[in-house]
Amino acid sequence: MKKQLLGMIMAATVSAMPVVAEECGEPPMDQPSIPNGETSTADQIRSARNAVVAFSTEVDEYLACMDTRGAKLLPFLTKEQQVRWDEDLANLHDSRRDLQNQMNLAIRAYRRARQN
Repeated sequence: MKKQLLGMIMAATVSAMPVVAEECGEPPMDQPSIPNGETSTADQIRSARNAVVAFSTEVDEYLACMDTRGAKLLPFLTKEQQVRWDEDLANLHDSRRDLQNQMNLAIRAYRRARQN
């Protein structure tokens, strides 16, 4: 009986928590802009690449923190909450990957434009 009551209290506490895990802070959302590779200067490409790498590092740190946090919380979440948790983290990862791909395309366009 005590275990059931404790489980219900823990589930109620977790469901009342905000979506953002306090210890991990807000997810990184300040994606850098990607310049047009065909018309950009070397400094613009280099600066954008450095910004993408910094953003990617922030995402890695956030995801690692959320993985640690999730290991503690996931057993107490409902199936729907677990799915939402996974979707939110996967969306952040996908968004970061898309940004990295855009940066790679800009770098390739920059190199092509300079070869001609």
